[in-house]
Amino acid sequence: MRKLHWGILGAANIARKNWQAIRNSGNSVVVAVASREIERARQFIADCQCDAPMETPAKAFDNYDAVIRDSTVDAVYIPLPTGLRKEWVIRAAEAGKHVLCEKPCATNVADLKEMIGACARNKVQFMDGVMFMHSARLPKLREVLNNQLGQIKRIIGDPCH
Repeated sequence: MRKLHWGILGAANIARKNWQAIRNSGNSVVVAVASREIERARQFIADCQCDAPMETPAKAFDNYDAVIRDSTVDAVYIPLPTGLRKEWVIRAAEAGKHVLCEKPCATNVADLKEMIGACARNKVQFMDGVMFMHSARLPKLREVLNNQLGQIKRIIGDPCH
């Protein structure tokens, strides 16, 4: 079985979790990581290799476009700041790369529609980083909400309150 080859655009801390998830999938590997600073990409790869080693260490790049142009990359994970995601999702789609975009994917609905449209036109998969909908936690939460708490009037998601 040929494994899916991933590129990561950015060295954000959240990307470390997805590096490990890609490794743990058994059907994928990270082959490229880009950061605006090559040393940051190299350090990210070295750190991730210590925690969740790939068979072959990923290549480091100092620009995101190099990952998108890399012929060995099948899909890209985009954990960049929200305001940058639209540009890179569209560029990846136009290069024929499948996209996993961190959440929130866009700053507004119009941008999200444009991003999804670019993926559809280029026949590549677009996925967002909302993993909890695939977890057993959501049905359990719904069960508790429906059967034990009664009518909910307000939910606050801020841990400081």
